[in-house]
Amino acid sequence: MSIKRDNTEPVSETSTGPVEARLSATACDRIAVVPQTPSGSLVDENGQDQKPIFLLLQGQSDILDLIASRAPLKETLDRTAALAELVIENACCSVQVLDRGGERFVDVVAPNLPDDYIRHINAGSIGSGASVEAICAVSKKPLNILDLSAESPETPAYLRDLAGSHGLSAVWAHPMLDQSGEPLGVLSLYCQTAQDGNPRVDRIVRALASLARFAIEHHRSNEALRSADQRFGALAASIPGVVYQRMVTPDGQIRYTYISDGAKDLFGVSPEEIVSDPNALFDCHGPQYRETFRERLLEASRELKMWDVEATIVTKDGEQKYTHAIARPHRTPDGTVFWDGVILDATRIKQAELEAASIEARTREVILESISQGLALYDEDDTLVVCNSHFLDLNPELDDVIRPGVGYETVARALIDSSLDAEAPPSQRDELLQQHMQLHRSGGHAAERRLPNGRWVLITEHRTEHGGTAIVHTDVTELKKREAKLETSNHELQQFASVASHDLQEPLRKIEAFGDRLHKMCGSSLGEEATLYLDRMLSSTKRMRKLINDLLAYSRVTTKPRPFEACNFKAIAGEVVSDLQIQIEESGGRVEVADLPVVEADAMQMRQLLQNLISNALKFRRKDVPPVVTVSGQIVSGDNRPAGPVAPAGDLLELSISDNGIGFDMKYVERIFNIFQRLHNRSEYDGTGIGLATCRKIVERHGGALRATSEPGHGTTVTAILPVKQMLTEA
Repeated sequence: MSIKRDNTEPVSETSTGPVEARLSATACDRIAVVPQTPSGSLVDENGQDQKPIFLLLQGQSDILDLIASRAPLKETLDRTAALAELVIENACCSVQVLDRGGERFVDVVAPNLPDDYIRHINAGSIGSGASVEAICAVSKKPLNILDLSAESPETPAYLRDLAGSHGLSAVWAHPMLDQSGEPLGVLSLYCQTAQDGNPRVDRIVRALASLARFAIEHHRSNEALRSADQRFGALAASIPGVVYQRMVTPDGQIRYTYISDGAKDLFGVSPEEIVSDPNALFDCHGPQYRETFRERLLEASRELKMWDVEATIVTKDGEQKYTHAIARPHRTPDGTVFWDGVILDATRIKQAELEAASIEARTREVILESISQGLALYDEDDTLVVCNSHFLDLNPELDDVIRPGVGYETVARALIDSSLDAEAPPSQRDELLQQHMQLHRSGGHAAERRLPNGRWVLITEHRTEHGGTAIVHTDVTELKKREAKLETSNHELQQFASVASHDLQEPLRKIEAFGDRLHKMCGSSLGEEATLYLDRMLSSTKRMRKLINDLLAYSRVTTKPRPFEACNFKAIAGEVVSDLQIQIEESGGRVEVADLPVVEADAMQMRQLLQNLISNALKFRRKDVPPVVTVSGQIVSGDNRPAGPVAPAGDLLELSISDNGIGFDMKYVERIFNIFQRLHNRSEYDGTGIGLATCRKIVERHGGALRATSEPGHGTTVTAILPVKQMLTEA
């Protein structure tokens, strides 16, 4: 019995024809070692022919070799179909491969079926039921014998034509499924007879289907791997640098298992050179980097720490570049550590950073040089970072000492040595240095120093937030000169106060005494005009005495102050009200004093402050309206502290004296606190214009501020803001 094949001679069951020729010669040669009957057939002990089984085994070995060698899928499937036709008598085989979506056949191998068959399969789709194989693939169930001669609607017309032209009567189809159960394709065997119930055919079809499935899956895995390699290659090529894998063996050997083509552009060394000899890459780095690289890498490999290193390289062409390597390690069971990472070309970024740093340095230099004071900055280790030229101008003796990195103590010793005589004993120098270092370690402080050239500098030290020190040398020579002039002025003022309190008062007392006697003894005999002159003289004398007393009080605020002590403002206010009782009764008003706290101050000056403010409130009253004066106070702190030039820290007392008097326009609020300034004629309200100026001077001497709010016809409130606890140790 024979099967007609396209453009071939009939093939008998015992002959070796084109089908066997497609199998490797070794596959058939190996069969020769199996015992044969005299007729040449292979039989087992039961007398059954075993040649198909041995052909199947040897053919499978050949096909596995093709798969392992990554032969084209069509070649492998063609060999599988040939093997099926070889081991099963009078059969034709086709292998149909579905696309990844499972919708169309993309590869059809049918070496001994007509071309129309392949074209028909390619034109069909799973959904159209183009072939019995398609139906089988969708059902995912093995389909045994389908009668091709019967005119059944289940049998496509092209299969019936195929049966008629090739003498085929049945098809044995088997689906190929992947591990998830999805169809990969169909292996079909077309036979002249149904061979129904033949277990050998069933096993062979299943075995060949499994072999074809393995070939398809292996092919797709290789395709996926190639695609991944291509994507990885494209990605590696797009990175401005190098992608690499480096391995560190347990015995400390270092080599690269992979490095991308970017190595040529970045280092000027080919990947092949680096893989064969890592030194080709290491030699691009500086000697300092190479000296420490191995130990750093071995340590990171032991601890599996992230590799994040910046380096400067010089390519073979002599070009300097900057790199930034980042890699993550993982250890294999044998102890080898693999590093997967990238080496980025950071040249542009580094150059931008260097340029920015250069600009910053130039800007810093401009700023430092624009400062009128001498400035020196030390880091947390007390080493000099930078100083400006003004610092050296003020300390020319440090020219040979000052340089970046010099220690603070070295500079301090040089300053002390320059301020002492050459014959000063070393013990004195050491003692001064020890005192200076104690002040330095205690934090910020300030001190004045007279320079060898006679000028004075104020030296202030401040701790930075990072533990460093900023030292500012300010030339205060002019301030010292003004201070000397001020001391002279204060001395003259004290002399004036002495004269005012004694020498100027004595003539006034005599004028007053003789004027009173003249008025008593001769008043009746004096004419009206003479009496008027005498009254004006005595009135002027009283004003002169008051002016002298007020000036004396104003000068004594700073020339004869008393030390600060705890002052009971409630008691002081009560004493002042008692002293002003006659003025209160004459005005028909009243003074209300609220609870007041205890505050550190000069008690005598606080008494003077309250007396001046309450007296003013009683004096500047409205006509026919009895004055009402309220004295109150409250402690403020934190966010409630008033803004302005007041004590920099601590609680404050807001002492307020309010009245219902005549008030004033707020545009004059600053004028009223100036000495000799008046808002009213002397004929309306007497006074010298010194009282409020004295009050302001008292408050400012205590580190506080004096303020006023008013509205014409609606009274005035004067507020003295005073520190509750004085920071000053002396007035």
